[in-house]
Amino acid sequence: MIGYTKSTTVPSSLKRGVRANTDNCDAYDADPTAYTKGVAKFDISNGIYGTDVVKRRLKADQHDKCGFCEAIFDANVAGDVEHYRPKGAIDTGGGKIYPGYYWVGYAWNNLSYACPDCNEYRKRDRFPLAVEGARARSHHDDLTKEEPLLIDPYGEADPRQHIVFRGEAPIGLTPQGTITIELLALDRTTLGRDRLLYLETLSVLYESVVLLENDVRPDAVDFVARVRAQLAAAVLPNAKFSAAAADHLTACAAGKTYLPT
Repeated sequence: MIGYTKSTTVPSSLKRGVRANTDNCDAYDADPTAYTKGVAKFDISNGIYGTDVVKRRLKADQHDKCGFCEAIFDANVAGDVEHYRPKGAIDTGGGKIYPGYYWVGYAWNNLSYACPDCNEYRKRDRFPLAVEGARARSHHDDLTKEEPLLIDPYGEADPRQHIVFRGEAPIGLTPQGTITIELLALDRTTLGRDRLLYLETLSVLYESVVLLENDVRPDAVDFVARVRAQLAAAVLPNAKFSAAAADHLTACAAGKTYLPT
């Protein structure tokens, strides 16, 4: 998992959400009990926050990668515009809290692009906090008092301070890192398999450079240069699994390997 920088220009469709958000806040103030009991629910329109223009901007900001697992996946399945703070309800594991973070349902800084596995099957409505009592329950509360345990791919903190990789396996360095791995199943079997196959390829490339780096034949020199360029590209933000690749190549340079033999 890496951090991303969000475009400063808010997509045009979200501007329609300003009025819708005001209406939702007014509706809550008119009858807050109905919403906290889950009797009344807000309609946070996908036709505003999930439009093609929003999705294209997020995909560009994230280099076409899932904000959580770093997979490049949409050749096979469509991705989602994901709400970091859940818009409709919060699943605490012991029940649901209503009405969710309705007042940031159209907020540009609350959206990311995610694969269905991370978003629909794993995260869903979960948003754990270090202190549950600090949770903002309405638009009158202060979000900055919360201490989220789920890493925000667009947050101020670098995800690399919380999660590192040993081979294909993500390792939590902090409570936020450990809980993010668990909540999103970033160590799930299929994802680990794809990472492993990719890292094994990088290993072969790295070993090729080591074997041929002192070979002065023109063809060998050219080959080594091209392979070095591929290895350098593998750790750039636009490469899939770039965090795992960076940690793996660092381990290779130190003479270590965490890949299964």
